Amino acid sequence: MAPWKKHGLRYEGFSLIEVTIALGVFAFAMIPIIGLVSSGMKSLRGSMDDGVRGEIVRKVVAEAGRVPYTNLSTAFNNSLFYFDDEGVQQAASNAQTIFVASNSIADPPPLVTSDTNIAQLLRVTVRHFADTNNKTVYSQLILNTAQ
Repeated sequence: MAPWKKHGLRYEGFSLIEVTIALGVFAFAMIPIIGLVSSGMKSLRGSMDDGVRGEIVRKVVAEAGRVPYTNLSTAFNNSLFYFDDEGVQQAASNAQTIFVASNSIADPPPLVTSDTNIAQLLRVTVRHFADTNNKTVYSQLILNTAQ
């Protein structure tokens, strides 16, 4: 027998009040879960960006390692590299550019050495293209292996 058909003296099925209460309980439980999904997506995007930034720094440091040590400060200082959201290097700034990596060469920390013929400090700053305040600075000590 169908649930809406009369069964004895009463009708089977849910009343409007029961359905309304069930929807209220469901909505009460789902609102915090939706908030968690939103913050989880932000955290996921942030960790993906951090992973891409690390990959960009690895590529820039590898590029600096290919430059002869004596030419490092002139050829690699204040250069810009452009990357998309997956860390793939772009030839120039374009519509796919998400990250910009800038470099600077400095003297090594005094506790390491004061002689720039032995080592130089490479600082790589990775900025988000749309949000210039969103940046991360990495430092790498480049050693003169010719000595």
